[in-house]
Amino acid sequence: MAAQGAVLLKFMEIDYIALFVSDVLRSQIFYRDILGFSFDKPAKPDGVEGYSGKLKIGIYDRSWLPKLFGDRGKQIISGNPFLLSMTVDDLDQVYQQICDRQASMQEHLPINMIISPPAMMPWGQKILFLSDPDGNMLEIVQSSPSNNFSDDEIK
Repeated sequence: MAAQGAVLLKFMEIDYIALFVSDVLRSQIFYRDILGFSFDKPAKPDGVEGYSGKLKIGIYDRSWLPKLFGDRGKQIISGNPFLLSMTVDDLDQVYQQICDRQASMQEHLPINMIISPPAMMPWGQKILFLSDPDGNMLEIVQSSPSNNFSDDEIK
């Protein structure tokens, strides 16, 4: 129940994510060539914007942080407080494509981005965990509740 005098907000939809990274071009290569995001324009040193479906993603150099957030933007970035989640119809197929793309891109992105291969989680979702070149956590989730795991494999 809303507090007296509170205004109820309309449904909000997230339509934009901004990532602050150490190397804009390297991150664009990762999100474009490994994950298949689309970018209409080439990256500039300070940023680039692209799309994953309807979601717009901005990839910006970390030098933007103090410009946008003042003293708060000068704090040392540590840990991985961010998780970007994407949904696909066939996780095993996407996993294989990511592995193939990663192998072909090792010269440009010499990182092992896979944290854990597709696995069934205790709550029933099949998820792949990976990280981008700056260590941001990503998950790719199988959209269908059906999966190829038996009950014995979940335990």
